[in-house]
Amino acid sequence: MSLFKKPKRNIRRRDFDSNEENEEEGDFKIDGQDSKKNVNVKTNDPKVKKEKKKQAVLSFHEELDEGDDGEIFQVKKSSQSKKIRKLMDKERKKKKDVKSDVNESSNTKENLSEITTIDEITIKIKNNLPINRVLNGREAEMAEIDGVSSEEEDDSGHKFSHPDLVKQMLKKGQIPDAAMIHAARKRRQQAREMGGDYIPIEDSSTKYETSKPSSNSKSRLIREDDNDGSDDEERIKMVVNTAAIDKERRREAFHTALENESEESDHGEEEEWEKQQIRKGVTGAQIAAVQQENMYYAYAMPPEAVGIAMPIEPPLPECVTLPVQVFPPLPMMGTGKVDHVSVAKRIQERLADIKEVSRRHALDRDERAAQLELLRKEIDQLKVEAPGLAERFRFYQDLRGYVTDLVECLDEKVVILVALEQRILNLYQKRATELISRRRQDMKDQAEEMALPSKNVPPKRDAIQVRRAAEREGRRIRRMKAREGKTTTKHVEGMSSDEEVTEMEASNFRTTKEQVEQDARHLFEDALDEFSTVKGILERFDSWKKTDKDAYAEAYVHICLPKVLGPLIRLQLLTWSPFVQGGIDLEKINWNHHLLMYSLRENETEGSLKTDPDVELVPRIVEKVMLPKLDQLVCAQWDPLSSSQTLALVSIVTKFLQDYPTLGPNSKVLTLLLNNIVNKMTDAVENDLYIPIYPPKMADGRMIAFFNRQFASAVKLLGNIVRWQGLLKDEVLYKIALDALLNRYLLLALRTCDTLDAALKCHMIGSVLPRVWLHAGSVPEQLVALFNQAKLLAQQLDSSKPVVRDILDKLSVFLKAIP
Repeated sequence: MSLFKKPKRNIRRRDFDSNEENEEEGDFKIDGQDSKKNVNVKTNDPKVKKEKKKQAVLSFHEELDEGDDGEIFQVKKSSQSKKIRKLMDKERKKKKDVKSDVNESSNTKENLSEITTIDEITIKIKNNLPINRVLNGREAEMAEIDGVSSEEEDDSGHKFSHPDLVKQMLKKGQIPDAAMIHAARKRRQQAREMGGDYIPIEDSSTKYETSKPSSNSKSRLIREDDNDGSDDEERIKMVVNTAAIDKERRREAFHTALENESEESDHGEEEEWEKQQIRKGVTGAQIAAVQQENMYYAYAMPPEAVGIAMPIEPPLPECVTLPVQVFPPLPMMGTGKVDHVSVAKRIQERLADIKEVSRRHALDRDERAAQLELLRKEIDQLKVEAPGLAERFRFYQDLRGYVTDLVECLDEKVVILVALEQRILNLYQKRATELISRRRQDMKDQAEEMALPSKNVPPKRDAIQVRRAAEREGRRIRRMKAREGKTTTKHVEGMSSDEEVTEMEASNFRTTKEQVEQDARHLFEDALDEFSTVKGILERFDSWKKTDKDAYAEAYVHICLPKVLGPLIRLQLLTWSPFVQGGIDLEKINWNHHLLMYSLRENETEGSLKTDPDVELVPRIVEKVMLPKLDQLVCAQWDPLSSSQTLALVSIVTKFLQDYPTLGPNSKVLTLLLNNIVNKMTDAVENDLYIPIYPPKMADGRMIAFFNRQFASAVKLLGNIVRWQGLLKDEVLYKIALDALLNRYLLLALRTCDTLDAALKCHMIGSVLPRVWLHAGSVPEQLVALFNQAKLLAQQLDSSKPVVRDILDKLSVFLKAIP
């Protein structure tokens, strides 16, 4: 790590011949010849008493203050600068006579004198110390040059390596370059590292203090070794002070003695360091081995054997302390008697040990031989299985590519499929909404027409109401003509559904539907059959099941198949609706047949079917695909007042629950469908029922006809709701059919009719109720009010009349159910 920050070499060198030197000489006008004169120049402005800014010695001081290029160059103090300072101190001693003259001349003046230059630099000198001579500029440099020769004779001072070079640079007014500064720093660093007792250079606060040190402080960057006592940015001030110079001389002598002592001690430290390194390089074990070897040869080979004069006792080697004994001592020979028995015994023991080792080796050999044999068999088996495994690998690679392509194809087509489904749902919902709104508007118009007039003033009707009334009567007449000759039973007004639409509306409906069907046919036209048909996809997965059934089961293909086949089945069920006559029969669709026959084998048994993971494929398809489709159609198209739609919906839900037992209370999709059905029925009871109540004496034929139609519509809605008995909970049906409809609307209307008409209407209500509710012991409490009303009507009727007897026979159903 370098000890200084390398500058960008944009340093301006000081030139003593420049205008700056001339200006400086012109400002101060001080040289060596006029040093005995006392200069006292007063400034024109008496208010300026303090020194505003000290002129820097370095020429780039202003650039450092401004910080144009963002770098700071600071000249480090070296031992060379200390040498120069010592030279200047000795020069001051030689000029004591000059100092005494200056003191005598200064005593006759004021205690505080001011020397002010043109650029407002003021130097204040107080008389608390003797007035010393201050040398600035060229005089200071000349004083340094003159004192070099005298300082060289002082052996206690520090020795400079290149004094001539420093003097030449100072004479030229140049700044030491980076190399010289770096060399000085390296010498100081080496002195600190090599000498443990080295005393660092003192802080600047103990040397050359002025009367106001705070005024000389500058915001300069202080380096890690910048501990010298002078400020580079200020001029060098040399004050002749005998006491301070003596004190400084003693301190320098002390420092020099310490440095010399540290240099002498360095040699001993280096020798000790070399010994330590040698000890580290050569281990104690090696030294001990060499010593023992020398001792062995010294004792084993006498001097006479080699003919060399050697001392009788070999010299002992240098003692080395070791943590452990490298060579253990040889065991001492026993003093007991050795005979052939003991030798034979030892031989036998040795033989037994060798046999045991041999036995273990033989066992290891046999084990390795068996392992080799097994490995040979395994190699042969793998060679036989390699073609099959390679074929299986290729099959799975093809299957992986097929599944990836299939998923990408379905992801692309599902977006278009969802848009097509939304279009067809909007078409069905629009038509159902129009029919329901028209029925409710007709009911409202008729209620207004049949309202009791006030003061014999008929209600006013606008043209729109007149047009709606005409259209309503026209549709009623056309339905009446369509029923003629088809049924033998008498039709009751209000039991038929008004679902007739105009030819234009029917044409627009067919056109939109055909357009959706055409777009659906072009959806998979760019895909192969194995990607666009249920049969093609099932064949690929069936081949996987035949090849590796275990892997097929571990991959949970039976769970993924409904999701894979779902888009294709939804596309074929795009226009299907159970509420449209002449719709698609689900049992006759091709994909249903393919699903039923999937993975069926000729030797299939009941036991194998139980373990087949695809045995529930069709129920999962119904739950995951068909029930959500049916739920959407219920919300968009089903009308609870339509007996045909309700019958079709009840039939298909019943079929699903009977054919697929997996659909139960735990099925979330089935639960959602039944909740939507209940909500639709509740909405119909609240918004589609209206039974007017007219006084018998004021009601005319038109009012009675409207009353009978609305009563029949309520009974039809009651019959449609109770058709869900067995599919929905009885508590839910009691709440909707009996509490909200029967007891609130129908019973109230029965009490306003005459006895014979009320008996007929009571029979009409009983004909739509489930038979399970009319059995003795299982009658719900909500039907008690109806039973009481029927019993009261039977008591009021005259049984002598034949018509009355027929009505009483019809009421016998209620009379038998009464507990």
